[in-house]
Amino acid sequence: MYRTVLPRCTIFGSVEPVPYCHFLSGAVPNKCQHCKYLFEGSCRRAVDQVQNYLSLDHGPCPINGKTNPILVETQYYKSKVFVPEKCCSCKHLELDRIRGFVCNFERERWGHFPRTLDWGAWTPEQPNIGLESGRSVSLEVLQAVAAKNEVHAIKAFRTSHPEVTLREARDAYSELLAQLEKYGG
Repeated sequence: MYRTVLPRCTIFGSVEPVPYCHFLSGAVPNKCQHCKYLFEGSCRRAVDQVQNYLSLDHGPCPINGKTNPILVETQYYKSKVFVPEKCCSCKHLELDRIRGFVCNFERERWGHFPRTLDWGAWTPEQPNIGLESGRSVSLEVLQAVAAKNEVHAIKAFRTSHPEVTLREARDAYSELLAQLEKYGG
């Protein structure tokens, strides 16, 4: 789930909730209210890099604990999902139909725009990158691309997306390799 948060927001300002309405009502962090990256309750700060919108920066979670990723296998996802260790047993961890796992701490203040999970200072080994096609990129694919192991990357990509052609898988590998080189992999 860290893929909806990284790269982190670098805009400083208050994260106090301010009313926001886009089809649904709720609140967004004050610093996001007039930010050029705000788009329909999400953030466009790294669209070119991740090929998707990111979550807004709600600031750190007040609940203390470790933020290293822990693998969670659930009935909701067939794929492997990572959440911060402190969130695994937290009563505020909830599955949102659109956003995946979110934090519902202070739900009454945020409404339909819930807090994101708090990853603290933890950073993954590889930068968060995506494909123009919008297809998901597993950690296994990213690791294989970083190791420049095209064969393993293609196998892992086709395992995640069995309907893709070999050509599409090779193109995905090339695109991800270029993205890694561009964004510091």
